[in-house]
Amino acid sequence: MNLMKFNPLQKKIITTGDGSPSFFIDQLNETYHSKHGAITESDYVYVKKGFAHWLDQNKQKTPRIFEMGLGTGLNAYLSYVFAVDHKISCEYVSIEKYPLSVEEVQSLKMKDTLPATEHHHFFDQLHEVAWGQIFSQSDFLFKKLEEDFFSMELDKSFDILFYDAFGYHAQSEMWQDKALQKCYDLLQPGGVWVSYCAKGSVRRSLEKTGFWVERLEGPPGKREMLRAIRQL
Repeated sequence: MNLMKFNPLQKKIITTGDGSPSFFIDQLNETYHSKHGAITESDYVYVKKGFAHWLDQNKQKTPRIFEMGLGTGLNAYLSYVFAVDHKISCEYVSIEKYPLSVEEVQSLKMKDTLPATEHHHFFDQLHEVAWGQIFSQSDFLFKKLEEDFFSMELDKSFDILFYDAFGYHAQSEMWQDKALQKCYDLLQPGGVWVSYCAKGSVRRSLEKTGFWVERLEGPPGKREMLRAIRQL
């Protein structure tokens, strides 16, 4: 689906199951996060099943993380907190074709429910920093890009890929062979792709692309999620 025909997207603020906020988009019948818990899902899917899993397999290494879909910045913030808590350096690159304005992010009042209040300054800074500019805080290098996923050009050397596009019904092109092949190409051998999605056609497309795919227990409200490894 071409989201540009709905631009600007009409958003309203909702409260999710764990008390944290999210945006609901009327035109797409889609939320930015799980209605069952925005922070809970982000932490479970991307930090625990993605970042922490990779770290368990790669002790003493410095990961490069790519995120497809910056959105509200929640995944980036929780990854920063995890990296600081575990005293590891990290490089984090996030792409967003339809960015939220600083005013929209502020209206969400996400910080009221974010963990680790001592790190809330990073949440502000990741939204205030200019697009394309590298921002460094506590050995965490962050850069956000306002680009289209299909046309962007990046070094193909990421260790972890957070795939956080809108759902299949809203952005079906992001869950098909072309997009998933690009994910494969962006990862190093042994790299980890992780997403909240558990759709059978997506799993089969990942396998066809060359990934080894796991179906894992999902976060609250979802029976399963997917994790895929680019084989060595």
